[in-house]
Parts: sequence; structure tokens; C-alpha cells
Amino acid sequence: MANEYILKKDNIRNLIKLLTAFEGKTLTRLKVDINHKYNKSDSLENLTNKLRNGTVRVNEILEIFDILGYELLVRKK
Repeated sequence: MANEYILKKDNIRNLIKLLTAFEGKTLTRLKVDINHKYNKSDSLENLTNKLRNGTVRVNEILEIFDILGYELLVRKK
């Protein structure tokens, strides 16, 4: 059974934290995996600030979902 989560601007942070926990990772491990796979060097603090401020970019969300094993599905309301 597949779970569905609705991504909204005001729940991005909580949704990413929830999915990260579901997958048995910490945000620190998530960021390490993102940096390794996508050849980046930005910090966990940078990611958490973006999540808290709601300034995370779509490509960063896609990277996060990729590392966690999720895909982003867009459908008409």
C-alpha cells in the first residue's frame, strides 16, 4: 500500500522530517548522502535554515526525495 502526502508550502519542513524518520535516517545522514550523491558541500545548517524559512528549491526537494526513495507526483486537484 502506497502512502500519499500532500506537499504544501507550510508543511515542507515537517513532511521532509517525517519521511526522513520513516526511512530510518537523520537529517544529518540525509545531508551527507545528498552531498555525496550530488557532489555538494553545503552544510546541514544551510538545509535546515532553508526548510525553516520555506526557501528550499524544487531541485533540492527532488534530491531529498531521491535519497529517501520517494518521487514527486503532480496531479490536478
